[in-house]
Amino acid sequence: MGELMIVAAGIGGHMERAAASRMTIEHFYAHLAALPHDYSAEKALREASERANASLLEAAHASGSVHPHMEVTVVVALLQQDADGSRAWIGHVGNCRAYLLRADRLYCITTDHSVAQALLDHHVITPDEARNHPEALVLARSLGQQDQVEIEIEQNPLAEGDVLLLCSSGLWSLVSDQEIQEVIATPGLTVEAVSHNLLELSLAAGGHNGIGIELARLIQPPAVALPHQNGLQNGLPQAFKWVLMLFLLAFAGMCTLAYFTLLR
Repeated sequence: MGELMIVAAGIGGHMERAAASRMTIEHFYAHLAALPHDYSAEKALREASERANASLLEAAHASGSVHPHMEVTVVVALLQQDADGSRAWIGHVGNCRAYLLRADRLYCITTDHSVAQALLDHHVITPDEARNHPEALVLARSLGQQDQVEIEIEQNPLAEGDVLLLCSSGLWSLVSDQEIQEVIATPGLTVEAVSHNLLELSLAAGGHNGIGIELARLIQPPAVALPHQNGLQNGLPQAFKWVLMLFLLAFAGMCTLAYFTLLR
């Protein structure tokens, strides 16, 4: 189906956060990896979120459970590529975010499911007030919160040079969008260096756990000379012109995040 990026940040105590995050990632991976390559990406993400939500509720309510509150905020990106180009299916529940850097400008491409965001949507507070609002991190929606949960899904086309960042509130609540943009857009930095620098900024600002960061950069692969076969010479077929290079960037505290390559 494509490549999966995912950042899941559990809510509650350290052990609950770790267990809920791990369970969410496992359910997304297991469901998506088992599907045929031509399965609907939107339907697949929706089904995966429903299964993860049901499992979190079941685990929390099980007799003798040591984790009574298994809630998670999550953001996923399913990256696909074909002859028509590359795209990212972005799904999220809660306040984990997806950002896109294009032409050195950073765009937040998700909208938080939080109390502060609801106030902002109704023009009760300003964007500046929303960032520092007492309920900025109070979620209006999360996995494991109730029986039915709606994952918000959008498709975003990708172009060469684009950088896709997924992160938890452990980054964006402490590091401004301008600072994030400056780090990602710094010329010559590897994705590992970008990861390290973003993590260091968050830690310096007071972050100590729940810092989940994952990044992908769309690049053009080097030309590969192929032997003369089936009419193909000097290069890859058009359907494989672009390649998505994914890197697991950073992990801190008890927020579990992972990079999985799905079965095709």
